[in-house]
Amino acid sequence: SSGIAVSDECIDRYNELKDEHKYRFVIYRIGEDLKSIIVEGTSEDAVTDESGNPAEEPSDVYEKFISRFPDNDGRYAVYDFEYTHDGGKRNKVLFFSWAPGSAPIKSKMLYAASKNDIEKRLTGTSLVVQATERSNLFYDEVLEKVITRFR
Repeated sequence: SSGIAVSDECIDRYNELKDEHKYRFVIYRIGEDLKSIIVEGTSEDAVTDESGNPAEEPSDVYEKFISRFPDNDGRYAVYDFEYTHDGGKRNKVLFFSWAPGSAPIKSKMLYAASKNDIEKRLTGTSLVVQATERSNLFYDEVLEKVITRFR
């Protein structure tokens, strides 16, 4: 354990994503005080329109999501990943751990040390996506991991 606490807001936003499908994603970061993990942002954009249809293509929302990861600092995130497999629509809640190679050593160490703390608190995620470079985040690469894991 890193001694970095997971804020209640982190858990609340996660539950809203998982149980109520209020968001497509939630992004977390370690706060300035280095004492807690906080919510950096969510997909405020509506997940569905008035008719209950997806507001945007899942891949467009996903591109927006990965563009929010900074090049020089770590992040954690959860994503309600929707995909089609064997003719059926499915979705899995994925946990992302972003630790780019270009981040300072201290950032990489803090994010590595506190990953298990937040992962344990966000119960019910289906798969962990560890990414150290942008290509690890590409939609097709993540989709492949999901399909391989949940055949």
